[in-house]
Amino acid sequence: MGVLTFIVSILFGVLISALFRFSHLVHSTAGAVTPGVIAAIVAAIYIFRRISARIMPVVDEAQRHLQGGRRELGLKSLRAGLRWKSWHPLLESQLRTQIGALLYDSGDLDGALVELKHASKRPWESRAFLACAHFKKHNENEMKRAFEDAVKVGEKDGLAWSMYAWCLVACGKKAEATEVLERASKKLPKDERIQNNLELVKEGKKLKVAPYGDRWARFGLEGGAPGLPKAARGFAQRPGFRQRPQKR
Repeated sequence: MGVLTFIVSILFGVLISALFRFSHLVHSTAGAVTPGVIAAIVAAIYIFRRISARIMPVVDEAQRHLQGGRRELGLKSLRAGLRWKSWHPLLESQLRTQIGALLYDSGDLDGALVELKHASKRPWESRAFLACAHFKKHNENEMKRAFEDAVKVGEKDGLAWSMYAWCLVACGKKAEATEVLERASKKLPKDERIQNNLELVKEGKKLKVAPYGDRWARFGLEGGAPGLPKAARGFAQRPGFRQRPQKR
């Protein structure tokens, strides 16, 4: 839970325990612990729900701006949600994922790196955006570290592996790209795209990434603009709530 939610809940629990103990509702300090713990849990749930109710309109507003192509307004709304970061679990990392992706899309790589370094590692696209920002900044070692995080989380998604390999090939690291795709083929033995790209990199040919369509285009690695606002639909989600699965 958020730091402030934790502190307030604990203090409330202590207060209830003290009330039970000194009003002689229980006969020992140990007996006052249970109502205090229950009170702390109830307080945490209550605060969490109240803060969630305040966050949802902010994120919904950001979603509407992004779908309407108003990126700057969307960014402003998402940043406004950060004021609740100390009250809501994982809120800051989730919002920074979305802010970082939007800054990456706008070409602000330095701003994107600042945000994405503090972003959530889920979904794997969060780490992939970080890796791609490092790739464009020619930070090869940082790129590899970020991609390793991406394929760890997205090990069942062929795009994560293919993107990693593509960037390695672009860096002149064909042997390392081959190794990455060999790892991918073990995780995804029935993925024809992975198998085809593995053969292509072994032959010294260009990887085929076009079959990944919009999901590949959103990262803008081949000189084109990343795919927004359409790609933004996978972001600006309500932090802390289960989302509808994205079609692949």
